[in-house]
This record gives sequence, structure tokens and C-alpha cells, in this order.
Amino acid sequence: MRSKSAAGAVALLLISLFTSTMLWSQDDVPVIRSVRIERRDVWDERDRDWFFGSSIMNGLHVMTKDYVIDDEIFFDIGDDLDTILLLETERVLRRTGVFTNVRVRHERVGDSADVVIETQDRWSLDPAVVLSTGGGISTLGGQIEEYNILGTASRAKVLGMYRTENDIGMQGTAELSLRRFLRSSLWIDLGVTANRFRTDQDVSVSIPYWRFFTPWAFAVQLKNAFGSDFAYDSGGVNPRLLPFHERTFDGWISQADGEKDRIFVTAAARASQVRRADPTSRQAFDNTAHALLGFSSISQSFSTTQFLNGYETEDLQQGAWGSAILGRIFSMGEGSEAMWYIAGQAEQSRLITPSLYAYGHISAGTGFIGARARNTSVDVHAIAHWRLDPKLVLTSRLRSQTVWNWNGFHQLVLDPESGMRSLDANALTGDSRFVMNTELRWFPRWQLWIFGFSAVAFHDLGTVFDQNVAFLSSRYRNAVGAGIRIHNLKSAGTDATFRFDVAYDPLTGRVSGLIFAVNQLFSAFGRHEYRPPQIIGREIDGQ
Repeated sequence: MRSKSAAGAVALLLISLFTSTMLWSQDDVPVIRSVRIERRDVWDERDRDWFFGSSIMNGLHVMTKDYVIDDEIFFDIGDDLDTILLLETERVLRRTGVFTNVRVRHERVGDSADVVIETQDRWSLDPAVVLSTGGGISTLGGQIEEYNILGTASRAKVLGMYRTENDIGMQGTAELSLRRFLRSSLWIDLGVTANRFRTDQDVSVSIPYWRFFTPWAFAVQLKNAFGSDFAYDSGGVNPRLLPFHERTFDGWISQADGEKDRIFVTAAARASQVRRADPTSRQAFDNTAHALLGFSSISQSFSTTQFLNGYETEDLQQGAWGSAILGRIFSMGEGSEAMWYIAGQAEQSRLITPSLYAYGHISAGTGFIGARARNTSVDVHAIAHWRLDPKLVLTSRLRSQTVWNWNGFHQLVLDPESGMRSLDANALTGDSRFVMNTELRWFPRWQLWIFGFSAVAFHDLGTVFDQNVAFLSSRYRNAVGAGIRIHNLKSAGTDATFRFDVAYDPLTGRVSGLIFAVNQLFSAFGRHEYRPPQIIGREIDGQ
């Protein structure tokens, strides 16, 4: 009896300790007492890059408004402190593209907490000489781009350039992107690009999935494009003009639900009216309308990283995305075909070890006319990186786009823009394409004022082939080379990196000229994000 009483006493003691611990944990969650925003200008006296003209430069820049930051805060005074929401706020603010540094932290004060949001603006006015070269073509011009109009996180761009490719000559672009228009949830994009061969006009109005728990979203987009595309023969010489005029409507509306794993149900519609002067240039889905229903889900987690693509802090995402798409394609005449359509997407990413990362994506879709498959496409995308050393990263990207039973013109180009840095522009074309790029990136952490430097050694492998050619029978091309990268520490995103590469082709024994472009050729990690239902494989390279 005595041993049973002792055991009961111990059990009661353990239950009491567990209960008191749970109550203490609940009571110990601090309440947010205040939220303070601390904004820093582009140049700050505490930074090592401060110089005699910094005050003048800051005077030419309009700092991001407090309300731009406030609109992205996921918590309020009086809420229980949730560090997950603090990290999500930090990630969303980084995604705006107007800050070089973002930090959201809290300071414990008794049973309360003060939240501090620290941001530092990037230099947002970008007047630049546009110069790119590679593959036997070059571009020369100038642009003025403002990434943060009057501190509102909206963007405007005017670009004028001369393109030697296909004797295109002068080309102009004007774009305006109004983020959270009038502090609403609306995002408005306007754009026009024109040269002597082709003009593209676009307008879209959307409410995107601003954050993970946004309940619904929609988009409406109108496009008007006219002029001529190019059909390339072997070697990319003497391209043939393909006159056309296309008007397109795209729209979708989506509902989301779920806590950890987000579920999306989306209805999408599209209609296009196309006139093509050359019957051989008719594309698979010209003059069709479609109605698609998509069921999708996403799961994700984040960690911050640096020195994978550049010097800035980035959010490395892990998780998965999946989507099933069902729908009907309707004929609108001009030789188009009605069919049922089914497609799916699946992708996953993971940090296998703290230094080894892998990402994989596959999209596949096909139409059906009776029991016959029509316009079948498979798109595979894979990325991996291995951090060999804090300063050394080995990363690789694979991209495969393959079509079968494709009823229409379908041109994919293999050249420096698609990833083969040793080839001439528009050198090889086919219905399908495979490209694999591997880079050894070295970040010595050398800085000169507002610039950081890195170096790259690379290998490129690629091929293009037609529908009637087996994948393994296609002729592959190789290239090896090296390059340097200059990283603008006062900028952010893809525009923060300037790339210089030289490639050697073992087949021809030729060394390419200097290839210059803005941004890394590819990112060392992938991203999972919401995508509305769409037809897989419509992409072509026309200009």
C-alpha cells in the first residue's frame, strides 16, 4: 500500500508540474506594446560606404513612405507576439524590392514587447547605359528606371536602345507598375514595347496573393501585339518574317484556405484572336478560348541566406507546390481545334544538409480529341547547389522543354540567352530544348566602395531537336568558360549584378567574345509560388 501511495504522489506531482508549466508558457507570451518603424536612407553615416557626397545623394532620393511599410505589417498593438508573423513581415518587405536591408525584431519589456522594423532604402533611380553583347549581336542604349516612385514602391521605366540582332535597329520601351494603387490591394501594370518589326501593348489589373494568408486574388490582362516574328533557319542567318496581329484576354479568380498547407481553387479563362499572313506560322492555340479549373496547394518554410547569387540577403525557400488542371478549349475558327485539356504541376525543394540543396519542378499537359492526344508538352526544371566553403558554391540548373503531337509552329532557340554561352545568337532551333548549366561561384568578399566582386567557372550543355527526333539522338553542344560578377551593394534583386563571361566551344575551337548582361544566368535556388491554371508549352522564341 505504501509503494502505491508513493507512486500516486509522484504521478500527482508530475501532473501538477506539467499543468503549471503549460499555464506559465501561456501567460509568458508577451503582448505587443508598440510597433516602431526605423527608416534609414540609402547612405547612412554608420555605414562604411559613407562619403562626402552622401548627403547630396540622399537629397536626390525620396525615402520609402511609412505607410508602404505599415501596409505590409501582419500584427498590431495588443496582439500576442508571434515571431512567425515577424519573419513573414520581414520577407514580404524584402520582396518589395525597394530595400537593401530589412530587419524585424522585438525587445522584451516585462510581460510586453516592443517591435522594431528596421529598413534601409536601396538607390532607386537608375539612369544607365544599356550595353550587352554576346553571340555575335549587341545592344547599345540608355534607360531611366525608378523603382520607388515618390517613395510609394511603384515603378516606372523608359528605355531606348539599338539592337543589331536581325537588323532590328531602334527599340523603345515604357512601363509603369503601380503597386497597391491608392493604398488599395490593386496592382496595375501598363507597358508598351516597339521596334520596326513588332509592337507589344499590355495592361493588367490584379489583386495578387500579397501574403501567405491572403484569402482571394484575381487578375485581368489585355494584350495587343502586331508586326512580325522571325523564323530561323540553321545557323540563324536569313531569318524569315512572320507577320501577325494578336489580341488576347486573360483572366482568373482564386480562393485560398488552410493554415500550414494553403489550398487554392482557381477558375481561369483566355481568348485570343490571331491573324497570321503566313499559314506555316500558325501556332497550336491560335484563335481559341479556354476555360480551366485548377486545384492547387503549397507548403513552405524559409531561412535567410547570402553569397549564393550575390551579396544581398535572400530568403531561401523550402517546401512544395502541386496543381491539377482540367478544362475545355473552344475553337474560334481559322482552323483551330476544340478539345478537352488536362495538366498537372509538381515541385519540391529541400535543404538535404545545411550545405546541400535541391529543387525539382515538372509541368505536363495535353489536349484530347476523342482518344487522341494533341499538343502534349512536358517542362522539367531542376536546381541544386552545394556550399563547399563559406566562399565557394557549386550550383547547377537543368531546363527541359519537350513537345509531342504539336499541331503548329513551335520554335525554341539555343543561344547565349537560353544558356549556351558559346553559340551565336539564334544559332540552333527546334521544337524542344534541353539546357544544363553548372557554375562554380567564388565570393571572396572583396568590396570596393558600393561594389562587391565574385568570380565564376562554368560548363554549359545543350541541344534542340524536332518532334520526330529522339531525345538521346539529338546533337549536343558543350561550352566551358569563366567570368566575373560585379554586385551593386546599394541595389537589390536581379539588377544588382553585372555579369561578364567568356566561353570556349570545344567543337569549333572558338572562343566567344565578351558576353555582358545584367544578373546571374540563373538562381542557385528555386521558388514556390502561386500560379494560375494555364496551357503548358505555349512558349516560343520569336524575336
